[in-house]
Amino acid sequence: MNSLMLRILCAAAVAALGSASQHSARAAETEGVHCSVVYDQDGDECILLESEWISMHLLPRMQAIINRFVFRPTGNDIEEPLQPKIRMMGGGILMDCLWEQDWRFQELKEKPYHYKITKNGPEEGQVIFETDIVGWVGANNSGLISKLLSNLTLRRTVTLKSGQPFFRFDFEFINNDQNAKRPTFWAHNSQTLSPDGPMSVIRPSARGNIESRGPFSSDTRGEDYVRDFNKGWSTAMSRERKEGIVYLMDYDYVEMLYNCGNTTTEWMYDGILCLKNQPWKGRVYILPIIGLSGVDYANEYFICELRPRRDEKRLKLEFLITSSFEAAARVSLNAEVEYNLLGTQEEIQRAKFKPVAVDGLSIQPVRAQVEVPLDAPDPVVFSVSAFVELPDGTMKPFKFQSYYAGEYNSGQGVNVRRDGRPVRLLDRAVRRPKVPNCPPGLTIDRSAFGTFGVLGLGSHRMGVPQAMSLIGNGTLDVGLCSGRDSYGCGLTDFPYDYERLFQYRVLILGNCQPKEFRAIGASVLMPWLKAGGGLVLTGGEHAFTFEFEDHEFNAYLPIVPSHSTLRKEPLQLQPPEMKDHPIFAGIDLSKLPWLLYCHDIQLKPDSKARVIMRVGKYPFIVEQRNGDQITMVVACNHFGTEEELGGRQHLRHWPEWPKLLANVVRYAGGDLK
Repeated sequence: MNSLMLRILCAAAVAALGSASQHSARAAETEGVHCSVVYDQDGDECILLESEWISMHLLPRMQAIINRFVFRPTGNDIEEPLQPKIRMMGGGILMDCLWEQDWRFQELKEKPYHYKITKNGPEEGQVIFETDIVGWVGANNSGLISKLLSNLTLRRTVTLKSGQPFFRFDFEFINNDQNAKRPTFWAHNSQTLSPDGPMSVIRPSARGNIESRGPFSSDTRGEDYVRDFNKGWSTAMSRERKEGIVYLMDYDYVEMLYNCGNTTTEWMYDGILCLKNQPWKGRVYILPIIGLSGVDYANEYFICELRPRRDEKRLKLEFLITSSFEAAARVSLNAEVEYNLLGTQEEIQRAKFKPVAVDGLSIQPVRAQVEVPLDAPDPVVFSVSAFVELPDGTMKPFKFQSYYAGEYNSGQGVNVRRDGRPVRLLDRAVRRPKVPNCPPGLTIDRSAFGTFGVLGLGSHRMGVPQAMSLIGNGTLDVGLCSGRDSYGCGLTDFPYDYERLFQYRVLILGNCQPKEFRAIGASVLMPWLKAGGGLVLTGGEHAFTFEFEDHEFNAYLPIVPSHSTLRKEPLQLQPPEMKDHPIFAGIDLSKLPWLLYCHDIQLKPDSKARVIMRVGKYPFIVEQRNGDQITMVVACNHFGTEEELGGRQHLRHWPEWPKLLANVVRYAGGDLK
């Protein structure tokens, strides 16, 4: 197709969209919103929720998933109604998933939800769906239930308002138990915006927008998991048709943005904490867009595409702005460009564009263009300060950045130099999920010796329960985990309630990773640690990777986090470097055992940690004090047999081992001086 014909078709499409949207706006006065029960081609009951802008079908027998969605100005059905009904396929918009369960066999996938139509126009349509979660780990009826998921109610509310070209999805987790819940909620959305051509999924990150295209594009698939996301939005769109969907979610609670190729738009929450009588509430806005060929930024007031281009030693920057879900009277934009990014830090320069303002935001883009003299090679970074004037005259400021590769191609991917380093990382705010307040005056219960263990694979084989049984007046409560990525596995228990947490003197983290109890768990632990709660970290294949982004919990971990500490190297425990340490009281050290696998752990350079005992040349027992708080690291490992050790005694068969481990725990809990 030649360029002239393409321009003619694009102009016709925009004209048609404009006519359709004007017609929809006029129809808003008479049509409004209505909600009714209909039946699809299979005879399944559906909830039809419709306005002058949007028509959707929700399927109550399959967790109220949206299995048909039409943006009426374009008339395109971007859902395949049958796809959600195929077990081995994802499908529909707003499919509820729990990260602790395999999405294909999870308990919610084909579960009927109770529903109630609470508003039926003409100004607003609303349907509430509800179900109770059993809490299976892995798959429905797996035989293992997580206390963090069970006895929990999920309530979904879908709201569509007259005259608004978007809809709202509210979800609520209601705790029906005494102890806190932490579901790792996962929103799955499938859409087919361009069945006969390329489609893109765009997600914002510290490396710039990460895009996945295909399967009709020659471009690579891109990356599925975006963990360095830096804004709370994600977009699926057809660049050719200039049509798409923007999903806006709460940045502070998202753990990663995710997609499967270019067919889904998904994200996972990891900061949901649901206390007794304190439901957790989340909200997602879904906004169809037309007239844009990409998205560089989205918030509650506007959606923005940047279109830079070179023209005779000048850099021109065009803004295309559309409306979002909150009204804005005007958006003022101050932009600057950073260039010479491939040079040294001193060589980076900046040029400012003149300020520009746009009025009259709507579903169709409003355009503005600025330019600066610039004769410098790509790539560049745009930094934009936006000021939104609200209808009442107040102003709200926003900032965003966009990485533009232009003609620069490192062969390594977007925002990567030829040597593999990022060209320029964009700003990324630290997530700040709400953490409950610790009740004043709460102290650790030292009348008994309560211990909680987050125990991954091999922790029982290393004798953790046997060691705890040697502590007088001691109890051990356990949250089981795989020690690996928690997808399809999950943690079965954790003391997220302060009143419960302060009943324990020690927390054992055995062969597990931080993703087991999440950053929200680390935040809950902070008052307990500052009050003198003891930490004990033990080894295994998945151990010693603990680190949370910009979190004070890291200061309580004395070793450098690493996924590659395990070494197959038969070594014997060495006589302790501090023989008079209290943990060795009553321990016979005359005949020390062996390990087939050892951990090459490294102490943090700035820590006050000290090595108490080694296995070969590697640290085996490490102590760190933070005031009255004690962290102990025991680099034990359950792998290997005595036959592989040439008949030499393995650590786990050493008669002194349970007593030594018990002493380590007692010391961390302040029971040995």
